[in-house]
Amino acid sequence: MSSGIKLGLFALLVAIAYGSAWLKTYQLSEQYNTYAHQQLEERDLVIALKGMNKLELRQGDLYFGGFQQVLETWENSVLGPKPSFYDDAKVMPEKILAKLNQQQLEMFIETYVELDARYVPEAAERLRVLALQNGDTEMADEMSEFLIEAFPNYKLKSVSE
Repeated sequence: MSSGIKLGLFALLVAIAYGSAWLKTYQLSEQYNTYAHQQLEERDLVIALKGMNKLELRQGDLYFGGFQQVLETWENSVLGPKPSFYDDAKVMPEKILAKLNQQQLEMFIETYVELDARYVPEAAERLRVLALQNGDTEMADEMSEFLIEAFPNYKLKSVSE
């Protein structure tokens, strides 16, 4: 066999492997997206955002992720197209956090600050703003201090934003 044919076969093998991996990734993230939308309909906003609690899964149980897992699947992808639902998922964290009440935000922060801190600063900021709007300066100060200590690079927003 000539080296050109070998190189062509190798390229074909790589393309097939990449295509197969991309398709599996697409299908898994599509399942996460579908599950996240189902959770939105059921008003389980935190699960829609963060996915199932992995600590509660038993061996052999299927894991269903949320919008966070859809984003994490595709955000560092450099080759190949990203699915349209990835762009839709990018706006969902902000929308979901805006719908959570003070109690839900407190539980969200308490649950995820040590497990998976993604979106915790945004939740703390939302809680701080809600507290200020409700005149709860103690909670607002607590969240400001929490953000400064736990997330020093996070920029506090003004209440008017």
